[in-house]
Amino acid sequence: MHEQRTRVLNALGMMHPLYERMEACGSMDESRNNMRTCGVPMCPRCFMRRRGKETGRALKQAFAGVPNDQLAFLTLLLPPTLQLSSVDASIAATKRRIRNMIAHRRRQDPRWNAVQLTGWWEMGRDNFGDLPGFGRNKRIAMDALEWPLFAARHDSTVWRPHLHGIVALGEVSRDEFAEALRAKGHNAPYQVDLQTFDATRSVVKNIKSVIRYALKFRIETDFKANGNASDDVDGSVLTRSWWDNDDIRSYAEWLMSKRGGFERIRFAVRSC
Repeated sequence: MHEQRTRVLNALGMMHPLYERMEACGSMDESRNNMRTCGVPMCPRCFMRRRGKETGRALKQAFAGVPNDQLAFLTLLLPPTLQLSSVDASIAATKRRIRNMIAHRRRQDPRWNAVQLTGWWEMGRDNFGDLPGFGRNKRIAMDALEWPLFAARHDSTVWRPHLHGIVALGEVSRDEFAEALRAKGHNAPYQVDLQTFDATRSVVKNIKSVIRYALKFRIETDFKANGNASDDVDGSVLTRSWWDNDDIRSYAEWLMSKRGGFERIRFAVRSC
């Protein structure tokens, strides 16, 4: 976490308007007698605080009393793009389709009145030339979602927006919900993934796990392979593959634009 904070600050540079705000995060505001927070989602202190807030909202409000067998973990992929500025339109269209789909189903079937969703938009990134090296499923998905055909450079950044969320299904089956999403413009292979909650764990642990995963804001390439360890088995330090400065800066600016921050990436559809 300390490494990530330092990496983000270095990428922003001291003259960037977000630098001073993030650098002061955690210090005491003597005039108000409280701790300053920056609200930048890539700040480890702030996203860990937000995880706690979102977990509390999920357990005490949105999904209070909902059993494991009526909950599912949703991942929804959006088309990859070379232009980060185009992601907002893609997200807006997806939110509109999901809301319309649920509203339409509710008019047809009262079981859908209990369906609700809370999710968070996440951003992955790859280089344009990485496509041939992807695993089978990811390569098929990116091809079907129209991976860019041309780029100025082999190492040009391709952004991969996607949604992670918790779905309360009520009496609607997992397959029924997933098929309804696919029928409303999300029918590319592997675009919709709806997994049941782990029946061997408590609802609390399952919800905490999903929110922790959704609000990770990792800025490392292939961080899953690196795990959480900072040292290799022989004691040598692992080399972290951080995003380059331009990508970190661009992502931070995107997150904080348009009344940005954590609410910018949150998406919810409540039950009736």
